[in-house]
Amino acid sequence: MSATYNLFKNPGKGDNLHARQVNQYTVRIDALCEEISQISSFSSSDVKGVLEALKSRIAFHLKYGDIVELEGLGTFNASLKCPSLPTEKQITPHLVRFNKVVFRCSNELKKELRYMKVERADEPSRLKGYTEEKRKTNILNYIQQNNTISTLECRSINGCSKYIALKDLRTLLDEQKIVRLGYRANAQYGLKTREE
Repeated sequence: MSATYNLFKNPGKGDNLHARQVNQYTVRIDALCEEISQISSFSSSDVKGVLEALKSRIAFHLKYGDIVELEGLGTFNASLKCPSLPTEKQITPHLVRFNKVVFRCSNELKKELRYMKVERADEPSRLKGYTEEKRKTNILNYIQQNNTISTLECRSINGCSKYIALKDLRTLLDEQKIVRLGYRANAQYGLKTREE
């Protein structure tokens, strides 16, 4: 199994091209827990419990300004932001806020990825993106393998905007190939069965 890439135009650099990985799927925590349980003596729920506890402890330490290092994986630290003002006195503590979590990959993990196997994606160059039919086929294939799909997962597998992902899902709903499960931000989509 290989990672796949396609070629894209460099913005503002004429017709030069660069390779960009074509992400296949978003691997979620439940899938990771199941995979880990298959290669260890821990159950999937044990792994999920440990990961939840780890997330909680990372958040705790980041809140107090610590750098959290997971040896072999990388380091996490929180970055801050504040308005740009001319004097130190003007930048009071209430103006300084959390910005984002910065992850720095460890050298050990980089070494493991250095020789990743890559191949050109089956599709011709995605300079213009997938066709609607190809995007819809990708969505249906993903649902067959994973039972449901979210808008975010549609964007990930098709490399498209939220607008295009929602449009494709609406089309598949209109064609009665899929059904909507849940509402608003939590909406998932599954294959329509004959009974529905």
